[in-house]
Amino acid sequence: MARVLLVYPRMKTLAPRFPYSVLPIAGALIEAGHLVNILDAQVEDLSDVDPKEFDIVGISTYSGPQIGSAIETAAFVRQRAPDTLLVWGGVHPTITPHQTIMHPLVDVVVKGEGEQTLLNIIEAVESSTSLRNVPGLTFIDNGELVDTGNAEFIDLDSLPFLPYQLIKPDRYVHFKEKPSRVYFESSRGCPHNCGFCYNEAVHRRKWRYKSVSRVLDELEYIIDTLGVDEIWPSDDNFAVSKARVVEIARGKVERGLGFKWVMSSRFDYSARYDNEFLQLLKESGCDWLTFGGESGSQKILDMICKGISPEKMRETTKLLKASGIICGVNFMAGFPIETTDDLQLTFNLIDELVSIDPELEPGITIYTPYPGTPLYPEALSRGFKEPCSLEDWGKCSFGVVDNLPWLDRRRRNLVRTVGLLSSFGFTAPRYRRPRVLEGKKFLSLVYHFLSLSARFRWKHRFFSPAPEWRFLDWALKMFGFWER
Repeated sequence: MARVLLVYPRMKTLAPRFPYSVLPIAGALIEAGHLVNILDAQVEDLSDVDPKEFDIVGISTYSGPQIGSAIETAAFVRQRAPDTLLVWGGVHPTITPHQTIMHPLVDVVVKGEGEQTLLNIIEAVESSTSLRNVPGLTFIDNGELVDTGNAEFIDLDSLPFLPYQLIKPDRYVHFKEKPSRVYFESSRGCPHNCGFCYNEAVHRRKWRYKSVSRVLDELEYIIDTLGVDEIWPSDDNFAVSKARVVEIARGKVERGLGFKWVMSSRFDYSARYDNEFLQLLKESGCDWLTFGGESGSQKILDMICKGISPEKMRETTKLLKASGIICGVNFMAGFPIETTDDLQLTFNLIDELVSIDPELEPGITIYTPYPGTPLYPEALSRGFKEPCSLEDWGKCSFGVVDNLPWLDRRRRNLVRTVGLLSSFGFTAPRYRRPRVLEGKKFLSLVYHFLSLSARFRWKHRFFSPAPEWRFLDWALKMFGFWER
C-alpha cells in the first residue's frame, strides 16, 4: 500500500478553479487500496501537509503560471522529504515531457491519462522493478533520457466514482451553505482539430465516452453524496453524439434528477437540433448551451479549422432564441494573420447575435499560443518566443497580448481592451453582479462602474484612450492575476 499526495497547484485567477484533474486519479488509487490525500494549493497551504508522510507526490499542471506553484510545491517536498518520488502529470508535462524531465524537481513525467499509469508506477516501485516497463513515462535513468512511449487509453466506465470527500467544497466560489455546483466528466477528447486546442496532442483526436447508464449512475451518486443544485460536464466536447445526449437527458428525466446543467456544443452540430430535442434538454434541466464562435471572419475560421461560418452562428442563435434556451458564445482575438478588419467583423457579428437574442452571453478571450496546438508553429514563425525551461513556462502569462508579437501597437491596445471589458457584461441589457462578488460591496461597486464603461465603450466602439482599463490591466498583473 502506497501513501500518495496529489497536488493541484495554485493558479493566478480571481477565483479558485474546481480541481477536477486530480479527482479521477485519487479515485483509482483509493479503489486499488492506496492511501490518498489531495492538496489544492489554491485554497490550502503547503504547511497543511507533511511530505514525509507520503511515498509519492503527484503534481498536475497546465501550461503557464500554475507551473510556478508546482515548482514551489516540488521544492517544498524535496527539502523536507528528499526520498519522496515527485511525479508530474497533466497537460503541460504530457506535451513537453523531455523539457519537463530536465528540471531537478521532476523525477518522473506521466504522459496522458494518469489513473492506470500511476498505479503501474507504484507497482514497479513496490516490487523494485524498472520503470522502463511502464508505458506512458519519461524519466532519467543513469543520465539517460528514457521515454517509454504512450500508454493505452483507459476504459472510462472502469473508473470509480469521484471521491469528492477529499476536497473542501466550502472553499470554492460556487459552494456556500451547501455545494451548489459541481463538475463531472462524461467523456474525454474531441474528434475535431481546432487550431488553438490541445486535444490533438493529448487525446490524439479521439473521443471516448462513458456509457449512458454509467453517466446516469454517476449523476445519481453526486446528488446523493453532495445534494447539489447544478452539475456541469467538464468534457472537452460533451455533444459529439446527439443520440447519446438524448439518452442522457431522457434518463435524467426518468430518474427524477432535478439539477440544472449546461451543455457545451458546436455550431456545426446545431444543424441536427430541432425543437423536440431542445425541449427535451430544457425538460432535463439544461437551459444554457455554449458554443465556440471564435471569429466573425470566415478567413480566420478557415485558418483555425473551425468548420463553421458566421451564417451558421446566426441560424443557431435564432433556433435557441425560439426555444427559450440561453446561448453563450465565446470569441477570440489576436490570431496570427488577423487584421483590424477581421476584428471588426467579429465585433459586428457579436452585435448581430445580440440583436437576435438580447439574452445571448458573448465573451472575448485573447488567443494564446499553447504548445502542442496546431497553430503553435505559426505563432513561433511570427515571433512568439518559446520558453526554454519549465521555470520559463511558469513565468508565462496567458490570455494577454504580451504573447502576440505580430500585433502592432494599435491592435495590441484594441485586443487588450476588448479582452478585458468582455468580462463585464459588455452587451448585457442590464447590470448583473457575478456570483463571486456576493457580499463584497467595494468590489461590486467597482464591477458596476466597469460594466457601465464596458457597455458604453462597446456601443460606441470607443476603445482608446481607455485609462480605466489600462489601470485594471496593471492592477491584475500587480496582484498576480495573470489569467482571467
